[in-house]
Amino acid sequence: MDFRDYLDLLERSGQLLKVKKSIAPRFEIAAGLRKSCDMAGPALFFENIKGYPGWRVAGGLYGTQMLMALALGLPAETDEPGILKRYLEFDQQRIKPRLVSSGPVKDIVLKGKDIDLNKLPIPVYSELDSGPYLTAGVEIGRSRRTGVQNASMHRRQIVGKNRTAILAGGYQHLGKLIREAEADGQGLQIATVIGAPTELTIACQIDAPEGVDEAEIAGAIRGAPLKFVKCETIDVEVPADAEIIIEGITVPGEKVVDGPFGEFPGNYITLLNETQSRVPVIEVTAITMRRDPIFQAMLTGAPMTDNHYLKKWALAAAAYRAISDVADIRGINCTVGGAAAYHLVVAINKQNGSDPQAIVNALTAARRSPKLLIIVDDDINIYNPIDVEWAIATRVKADKDIAILPSITPSSDSAGNVVRRFAVCCIDATVPVAQKKWYQRICIPGSNEVDYL
Repeated sequence: MDFRDYLDLLERSGQLLKVKKSIAPRFEIAAGLRKSCDMAGPALFFENIKGYPGWRVAGGLYGTQMLMALALGLPAETDEPGILKRYLEFDQQRIKPRLVSSGPVKDIVLKGKDIDLNKLPIPVYSELDSGPYLTAGVEIGRSRRTGVQNASMHRRQIVGKNRTAILAGGYQHLGKLIREAEADGQGLQIATVIGAPTELTIACQIDAPEGVDEAEIAGAIRGAPLKFVKCETIDVEVPADAEIIIEGITVPGEKVVDGPFGEFPGNYITLLNETQSRVPVIEVTAITMRRDPIFQAMLTGAPMTDNHYLKKWALAAAAYRAISDVADIRGINCTVGGAAAYHLVVAINKQNGSDPQAIVNALTAARRSPKLLIIVDDDINIYNPIDVEWAIATRVKADKDIAILPSITPSSDSAGNVVRRFAVCCIDATVPVAQKKWYQRICIPGSNEVDYL
């Protein structure tokens, strides 16, 4: 589905609310998205943006489990294990994009003095944010070493009519590409895709190995190649049916302070240390768009929002891949309370006492370590926090079953990569194999057959 196909699907499914009231980009769009996410949808389509005549904004498009199921081509009622199964079907598959000569995203081409990011209805999301941010753009850059493109999502602070900042950490693939280009004294050419095809938005959150083009994973989700076109001013290829493309080049050696900005855990991390928040600058070289473009807004902040749902199953699938060979895995969940990224619950059919340690070792080796790892038996519903807490309460001996693994800094890795950025708390809430019958959960025969209540 391209962006508009997806909007049509949501409308047919009763999951898109069209807002005709005049809405301001500063806080008002975000306020609607916040409420929509908190009440489990629907997605919102703002038809009247204050100060931006003719513009429309769609947001909250992936902000619920139901919306994610629809985006993946699944029935709306698909449960969490069903969504994870879908991820595991496509995350290892590849179908390359097909290059075409043109597409709707070329309807309007702006260059030179005609470039003005302030003419786009870019929202200001949270109270202490330093200004407008692009949050839903899929960033596409090409490796100078291999020629392979990378697609990912990174926030972009607007710092001028033709300049933005970009938060791309050194441990992230795009951050590494920027660093490689700067080592050669060059800027990295980057295209920002706003209103990307649904499959590309999902695929760019897959934690694929370096050197994998996420657009090929997007093709696997679609079951057919995405149509791409060449950019106007940079050597990058982008979806032909996107809404807006912002072309640009990083400025070697130039950095600005990013933030503050409301982060996905729900706080303002960037306020802690300004020196850690200096990020590369991108100079915009062209903007292309459809004749009647739809801007996409994406809220981040306290879970759950689009941001969290897009990464929840992507991270769970990556963790599953890392540990599936070392234990009999029956379920895996990146929890809501852990911002869908920091806390991981794994259910296993425990075969021997070494299974939990093998899982910890495999996650560390694959650089998938969460801040909190809870391992439970397969009689526990890992999607029910009460069930998980009950397992900890009844099956954990704190002096034997809880371990703290210290953080490892990037300098500990000879390649300059982050091995483990956080200390990890590991809780083994499984029953010893030899004592399973003594820890068996209470079952009352016939309780499901009572017909008088």
